[in-house]
Amino acid sequence: MSARRRPLRLVCFLLLLGLATCRGGCGKKAAPPPAPAGALDWFPSDTRIVVGVDFARLRATTLWAQLGSLATTDPADRQKIDELASRTGFDPLKQVDSLVVAFPEEARVQGGMGMILRGRGLDENRLIAYVRDQVTKQGDDLFSFRHAGRTLWATKKEPTTAGFFLDSTTFVLGTGGWAERMAELSAGPPGPSSANATGNVPLVHLVDRAGPARAIWAAAIVPAATRSALAADPGLPGAANVNRLALGIDLTAGVDAHLLADLSTHAEAEDMARQVGDAVLAAKKSPQVLLMGVGPYLDGVTARANDVTCEVGVRLSPAQASDGVDRLKALLTLARQGAVPGFPHP
Repeated sequence: MSARRRPLRLVCFLLLLGLATCRGGCGKKAAPPPAPAGALDWFPSDTRIVVGVDFARLRATTLWAQLGSLATTDPADRQKIDELASRTGFDPLKQVDSLVVAFPEEARVQGGMGMILRGRGLDENRLIAYVRDQVTKQGDDLFSFRHAGRTLWATKKEPTTAGFFLDSTTFVLGTGGWAERMAELSAGPPGPSSANATGNVPLVHLVDRAGPARAIWAAAIVPAATRSALAADPGLPGAANVNRLALGIDLTAGVDAHLLADLSTHAEAEDMARQVGDAVLAAKKSPQVLLMGVGPYLDGVTARANDVTCEVGVRLSPAQASDGVDRLKALLTLARQGAVPGFPHP
């Protein structure tokens, strides 16, 4: 199911640092950090999709503390995290502050991807020793090479996936040649450049609209291949007309999410807003939705057309958000038992 179930090579270990934190939140509350400066500086110019998660900001919310128990429901996961913290001094549940991931237009074809993880207490020597031990157990080996003044680390079985430590607070991972390109960009001056994603003005504007000061944000120039695939799906009418997307989510007081979908015309934006409204009404009548008891939450979903943009909002009160987490916990427990009412067995 998860990458943690596969051999613990370098990429799996590094994803654990970020993904495990997504499910945890047992650290002490910290003051929300400012919006990340230069979020696109180290990503290559062909970046088209960017997703950011501010774990430090999430851990400062009441709702995040309630979500903390999700990280320890699987004893195997808890054991791996405890071993990592014991051997390296780095606990991803407490010390990862932010994660930003970027992709090119054809990520599946080109294999390119970049990730910037920021945290506290990244001891390169101890972390590398731990990863080397893990990949050796899987019959692999870790090696390093120099590029653009950085020491990059990769495994022999996955040499196109590499990462480097900028310092004790920043780790950079890249696949499909992006690690080398990000090493070059990190060695240069920050700011707009034709070599990095900040030179892509539409993407920069999308990031601003998403709101990089929010806990979760995403921006995407929708790939042509994706639009073609959506056009062939009768269940998603109008989605093929979406050119750009921006998403921002706050959890400070309940849930406050905003999705902005740019289309070609105002008529298309109005049509999509109507489709969202129809989908909400249909969902309220769904047996699965009724069984899960989440119908009232759909009252907080709104959609409207603003020029060529369809704006979708989701608002949940703190009480609704808290209740939703409790329902999610119960659903996950039933899912592990393969006994979710109203849903077919896998």
